[in-house]
Amino acid sequence: MATIATTSTDWVRPTPLRISTKVITAHTGTVINAKLLFDNISQILVPLWWPGEGILKMEHEKNIIGHSSRDMFSKRGVSDKTFFNQSTIVLRKATNPEKTHFKEVNIKLFGNGGIQMTGIPAEEFARETLMWLINELQKVKPFVFAAKPNLEKFKVQLINSDYQVAYPINRNALHTILSHKYKLFSTFESTIYQGVNTKYYYNEKHPNRETPGICLCECRCKGQGSGSGPGECKRITISVFQTGKIIVTGGRYLYQLEEAYNFLNKVLQTHAKEILRIPDETTN
Repeated sequence: MATIATTSTDWVRPTPLRISTKVITAHTGTVINAKLLFDNISQILVPLWWPGEGILKMEHEKNIIGHSSRDMFSKRGVSDKTFFNQSTIVLRKATNPEKTHFKEVNIKLFGNGGIQMTGIPAEEFARETLMWLINELQKVKPFVFAAKPNLEKFKVQLINSDYQVAYPINRNALHTILSHKYKLFSTFESTIYQGVNTKYYYNEKHPNRETPGICLCECRCKGQGSGSGPGECKRITISVFQTGKIIVTGGRYLYQLEEAYNFLNKVLQTHAKEILRIPDETTN
């Protein structure tokens, strides 16, 4: 049996916001011949059992060469989400100077020289990995770049984060409060997705903090902007689960996620009686 919290500040106790992964984009500064690269990448490909750094696998159009660790645990084919003129490279890169710990990284290469990395823990690791990859690809003969490549336009596009509150959450109550009282776009369909999914619109140029998280642009924007100025809201997604686990994602900068984090914690504190469920200690 559970009782309802009678105070707010006693029970929420959120953990610090933890950055889990980032999505990085960059550019080589020149075009790349992906077909030529695929046909010749075996020159620098390393086998899965190789004990160090190296390129493990490449996908191009409907073709695959090499293997990654994930292939060993699942029957993986070419991704259905592959776009025209896009290839995917899987490589293994050391995460520490001693090269005793490694991470497999998926990198998308585009014919125009664009690069996208997902699941990256830190920007420094991403930058070092891309510089290493560009150097490795230049070893392939014949030369696959139209000109000498460089790492350019390095940018964080998306930050994923999460944290935990002390007690389970009444998702129906939270959804009702966020959508009715705070007028945020919130959905909760437990048969489809277990979390309360809420969109928080960040814009540092909107001074009206009485309505945080709401797009105040003259023409409602899509939330895909920089987070500063008319039509430039940045949409942050907050997903709250019954266990008290909370995911905050969609920001390009940490301060954007922190505003959504602080907002939700204030909501939980203010409405703790309706939202938080505390185990009945008298039964222990």
